[in-house]
Amino acid sequence: MIFTELHFHTAESSSCGKVPVKQGLAMYREAGYGAVVVTDHFSRSVCGMPGQRGWDEVVEGFLVGYRTARAEGEQLGIRIYLGMELRFPHDDNDFLVYGLDEEYIFSHPWLYESDLASVHEQFSRESIAIFQAHPFRSVCTPADPKLIDGVEIFNGNQRQISHNAQAMAWAEKWGLPGISASDFHRPEDLTGIGVRLETLPESGKELARMLTAGKFVCNF
Repeated sequence: MIFTELHFHTAESSSCGKVPVKQGLAMYREAGYGAVVVTDHFSRSVCGMPGQRGWDEVVEGFLVGYRTARAEGEQLGIRIYLGMELRFPHDDNDFLVYGLDEEYIFSHPWLYESDLASVHEQFSRESIAIFQAHPFRSVCTPADPKLIDGVEIFNGNQRQISHNAQAMAWAEKWGLPGISASDFHRPEDLTGIGVRLETLPESGKELARMLTAGKFVCNF
């Protein structure tokens, strides 16, 4: 099975990321991972508000980490997928997004200035999956389960208290698939957490379909 990281931040595009892509992916290759989803932060606080920067400039900056990872992954034999950790302006909830591509982001200006209901409706039409990240951290609240496709039930970041047991119980209550991920920012965050896939998805869309269908095994 393909060992896969679903929550990975780069120093190139996430201000909280402390590990350059080249170093991080070398660590993941050594640890036996075959695929990594780059989920850099995408929000007003990280990327800016309308009027401060143009949308194309925002997206280009966001994609630096992913593009660097994709090129490095080709050299290392690790499949890289584009994702994001999306936050809307009205609260501190974070959402992991799978199955989008560069064209989609460029063509949806100020995506993070919207709201979960509107974005979930858009994503559903495009087979893009949205999973709530660490829903029981102190600054977070569980989202309306009808507006998400799954839940991060095990977040491995050791500097945060994510109340993973509560997340597991909540996902089970609502019949939502639950993923496990490292939430990688620093070298010590690589602790063997992730999911295992039976096959390597050919595209981000295929990965999103596998996750929403629960076709994976959590590793934590």
